[in-house]
Amino acid sequence: MDSHVHLFSLPLLAEYVEAHPDDNPRFRAALKERKFGRRGESLPDLDPVEMASWYAARLEDAGVAKAVVMSVFPDSGYTRAFVAAARGRVHALAYVDPLDPDAPARLEAEMAGGCRGIKLLPVNRKYRLSDPACRPLFERAAQLGASVCVHYGVTVDPSGDMRYADPLDLSPVARDYPDMPFVIAHFGAGFLTQVLQLAYQCKNVCVDSSGTNNWMDYDPHGYTLPGVFRTTLTALGPERVLFGTDSGTTAPYRKWIKFQQMRVLEELGLSEGDLDLVRRGNAVRIYRLDE
Repeated sequence: MDSHVHLFSLPLLAEYVEAHPDDNPRFRAALKERKFGRRGESLPDLDPVEMASWYAARLEDAGVAKAVVMSVFPDSGYTRAFVAAARGRVHALAYVDPLDPDAPARLEAEMAGGCRGIKLLPVNRKYRLSDPACRPLFERAAQLGASVCVHYGVTVDPSGDMRYADPLDLSPVARDYPDMPFVIAHFGAGFLTQVLQLAYQCKNVCVDSSGTNNWMDYDPHGYTLPGVFRTTLTALGPERVLFGTDSGTTAPYRKWIKFQQMRVLEELGLSEGDLDLVRRGNAVRIYRLDE
C-alpha cells in the first residue's frame, strides 16, 4: 500500500492550464514541451480510463495493492474520472487552498466526489496553517472526517519559500483538532527534529516515508535511512508511520525505494503486525480506504 504517489499527464495539465491560464508557469511550460520534472521526462498522453488501467498495471508489477494520489489542483474532472476508473485500486487526496473563502465548500465537494482527505503544500503555496484564515477549512474537515497530508521542509519546486517549511507551525492546529490525523510527508523533508517535537505534543501527528529522502544529504545530523526509521518508530510508534514512494507518472514506479524501505523495516526487526501497520494498515485506517 503506497500512501503517497502522484499523477501527471498531458490531459491533466491541459485541464489545469485551460482553467488557470495565468497561473503556474511550470505547468504551462510542461504542457508546451510535453515533458515534466527535473529530468524533463515525457508526460503520458492518456485519457482517465487509459491512465487508470496503465497505473494499475504499474502497481501490479511493483507488488503494490493500492495507492493514494496527491492531487495538484482543485476540482479536476480528469482526476475524478481516473479514480473512478481505478475501481478502488487508486484513491486521491484533494488539493484545496486553505486561504480560499470557498475552501470548506470545495473540500465538501471533493470528498463527495471520492477524495479521502486533503494534501496541503504550505512551502510551495506560501501560507501558514496556523493562520486563523485557515480555520474554516479545518472545521469543515473535522466535520467530514478528513485526514490531512502536509508537505513541509525542502521542495524541488523552484518557486517554493522555505520560510513556510517548519512543521512546528502546525502545532496549534493539530492541538485543536486531536481527532484529525495529520500526516507529515517525507519524514518532514529535512525537519525531522521538529516533526518529532510536534508529534510528542500531538498524538494525531504521523509521518510518511515517501520519496528518495535525499534531504538527508543536506542535514548535518548524519542521518541514515535505517536511523531515521528507527528514531521515528521509537518516538511515534508503528501506528503513526506510513510507507510511501512519491512515485510519479513520468518515470517508472520507484521499485528501488520500495525495496530499500521494506528491507530497512525488516532489518529493524519489527513484528509482522507492526510491519503490516507501516506497509498497509495505517494508510488504510487513516485514509479510510476500505470504505
